[in-house]
Amino acid sequence: MARRPDNMSSWATLVVLAALGTVVTATTNPGIVTRITQKGLDYACQQGVATLQKELEKIEIPSFSGSFKIKHLGKGEYSFYSMSIHEVQFPSSQINLVPNEGLQLSVTNANIKISGKWKARKNFIKASGNFDLKVESISISAGLKLSCDPTSGHSTVTCISCNNHIDSVQVHISGSSLGWLIQLFHKKIEDSLRDTMNSKICEVVTSAVSSKLEPYFQTLPVTAKIDDVAGIDYSLLAPPAATAETLEGYLKGEFFSLAHRSPPPFAPPALAIPTNHDHMVYLAISDYLFNTAGLVYQQAGVLNLTIKDDMIPKESKFRLTTKSFRTLIPQVAKMFPDMMVQLLLGASSPPHLTISPAGLALTPAVDVQAFAVLPNSSLAPLFLLDMSTNVSVKVGVKSNMLVGKLSLDKLLLKLKHSDIGPFSVDLLQAIMNYMVPSAVLPKVNERLQKGFPLPLPAHIQLLNLLLQSHQDFLLFGADIHYS
Repeated sequence: MARRPDNMSSWATLVVLAALGTVVTATTNPGIVTRITQKGLDYACQQGVATLQKELEKIEIPSFSGSFKIKHLGKGEYSFYSMSIHEVQFPSSQINLVPNEGLQLSVTNANIKISGKWKARKNFIKASGNFDLKVESISISAGLKLSCDPTSGHSTVTCISCNNHIDSVQVHISGSSLGWLIQLFHKKIEDSLRDTMNSKICEVVTSAVSSKLEPYFQTLPVTAKIDDVAGIDYSLLAPPAATAETLEGYLKGEFFSLAHRSPPPFAPPALAIPTNHDHMVYLAISDYLFNTAGLVYQQAGVLNLTIKDDMIPKESKFRLTTKSFRTLIPQVAKMFPDMMVQLLLGASSPPHLTISPAGLALTPAVDVQAFAVLPNSSLAPLFLLDMSTNVSVKVGVKSNMLVGKLSLDKLLLKLKHSDIGPFSVDLLQAIMNYMVPSAVLPKVNERLQKGFPLPLPAHIQLLNLLLQSHQDFLLFGADIHYS
């Protein structure tokens, strides 16, 4: 059974999303923009304070002892030991945006309950018992600085300030008729415990950030391998910073070749992202990301597909044989009687995706090379076609993967070269209008349904998904749940 992430991991996950918020000082436009709203920070706060409560419960309070002097009774000694925290309450907490600085965690009216044992001695008289201590109206304020490693592109977080204040400490002694002696100098005891707790609280906060939150930031990958050909660069372009309302995150958002990485010959467009606050997080994905994908895969020579007869639906009357081509191109059947035909489709240039408010459109330019399969299984070239297409694209999210589906809108054929003499491509046009949706696109869509990962930390589920197309980018809005 998979291990359920603890609350610190949950809190850290959303703060990692927050750390993707950046203000870009470089001239490079991002391929992906992330945004976390105050609604998202409020959800992060719910997760984070639960962890902080547990961490405070682990505070080890050292034993302390002292002496007392009471008029007419003389001097005595006391000791408080075996102290432990058994309850921490955070009734009010919040994570706030601090423009150009980062985040501010604020906790107010917190309470801590401590129990332990005491003993006192006056000459030959000994007394002991239990005590309960209430530390009330605790306030905590911690500043988190979000940054990035310029070498690796990883986001980082540090606690740059922490302050806490305790308004009230009250001790209650029980277990002995001499407990009233301790009550006579309770202020000294309360002050000692107040000093101890004041020194420990910020230690816990700072330790939680450095030992749990910061290592979790390092687990967020700056690259993701998609397959044996390509990966995606999700590195930050600049140190994170907060605005007055959101954290804007600018990521490189670029496909790259695993074999040989080189910069694309085009730049990301500037994105005019609308101001929305209804969801916890927003993700704007530029057409630059998709077009770098097309470039990488086309240059790698993998955007090709061989169409054989067994890929044609069985109910189709048209078969990939020279006999079926007899009415379309008579010379094919005469020159290569009763043979199978294969079609090799390959992208002649990188496919280009256009995103606009009207939707997504893909315009791949494809070469179609037809072959006759000779009796010895070798291939004889027949003709080469230029196939221009307009394709509609639908996208969605499945298991935190961005998936897609293509559908054919328009197809136009031109003859580029013929090994069998001149012929008209008009009749072939109808055949290809049938074959592309029935044999080609199902194979392409099968790959697109595998998708590629969104730049999200682990253990996140996206809920209430919003998807909109804008000029040059897709906008995803979502709420978050940890599983």
